[in-house]
Amino acid sequence: MKKILILVDQLHSHGGIEKLVAIKANYWSVVFGYEVTILSTEQGAKPVLYNLSEEVTVCDLKINYNRIKSYFSFQNILKLLKNIVSVQRFVLKEKPDFIVVASHIPITYVVPFLFGGAKTIKEFHFTKFSRTNSGLKDKLLTYIESQYDFLVVLSEEERGFYFSTNTVVIANPIEDSTVTFDVSSVKKENIAIAVGRFAPVKQWEKLIEIWSTFHHLNSTWKLHIFGEIGNDYYEKLATLVKEKNLQEQVLFKGQSNAIHEELAKAKVLLMTSEQECFPMVILEANAVGVPVISFDCPTGPRNIIHNYKDGILVAYDDNASFVKELITFASDKNLQLELSANAERNAKHYAIASIMQQWNELIFRAND
Repeated sequence: MKKILILVDQLHSHGGIEKLVAIKANYWSVVFGYEVTILSTEQGAKPVLYNLSEEVTVCDLKINYNRIKSYFSFQNILKLLKNIVSVQRFVLKEKPDFIVVASHIPITYVVPFLFGGAKTIKEFHFTKFSRTNSGLKDKLLTYIESQYDFLVVLSEEERGFYFSTNTVVIANPIEDSTVTFDVSSVKKENIAIAVGRFAPVKQWEKLIEIWSTFHHLNSTWKLHIFGEIGNDYYEKLATLVKEKNLQEQVLFKGQSNAIHEELAKAKVLLMTSEQECFPMVILEANAVGVPVISFDCPTGPRNIIHNYKDGILVAYDDNASFVKELITFASDKNLQLELSANAERNAKHYAIASIMQQWNELIFRAND
């Protein structure tokens, strides 16, 4: 039986990486029969948000990095040393065959140099579009990455931003059981939906500007925005909505544990990000027949969306073009139906069985 160790910071918050860790750990343990352990650094006593199989072992190392300070601060360096010792002890005792670094955590830079003989894998869930490899820091990162046995990236485009020969492309999967209701029975409303964290990189303010123009011609439509509310950026957006008198048209809905049902009610998902890597929300929307209109930003959406087949790609940061495409979509029911049907088909290309088989063939059994 193969033994897999997954390293993360936590599994108590809503997030794409956290959900993917749960999906993979469950599949590797239940379907493949591998022994899977998840080691976290900051889980504490909080419950794991996403369901994990009883076959999966979860252990928190209680490192608790100070996220307010730099990872290179004296306090966090001491915590990193504790982190290294804790993981090294675990590896020598349990002798895992593979160590998967699933999130970007300080020990990322140390894992390839641990003793124990395990194959090391680093997953990348963010784009390196702007990386040049010209500075000392980038060259050091490239060296560290080259010491991993595998670097797992999410698209062929992303592979081009890496300078190591150990790069493997494996897309994110979508679970067959993601949709637990009859999508065809859900009545579509004049709702556009947006889902994500409230961070400047998502450029929500551009979406609000776009909606401000769009709603004058489409007063029956509403925009529902889902994400954890409460930070400074959210407050800025809430103020902008009030300034534009859009309180009745733009609704902040907070987080939802039934996001697929919320997605299914909408006719389209909107994305105005500055950059993305491989946004799972596109696949989640597609799985319930919801197409996506997105800026053609680096680098994720264009690796999932097929323009005017299962979604629409808009010239990057072109608000006027986005409004135009949204108006066209809202006024053309045949286009809505065509994109919706094709979006559902598109999601099937990322079925979990197919993606997990790639993990098995390219990583876990590559040298069998």
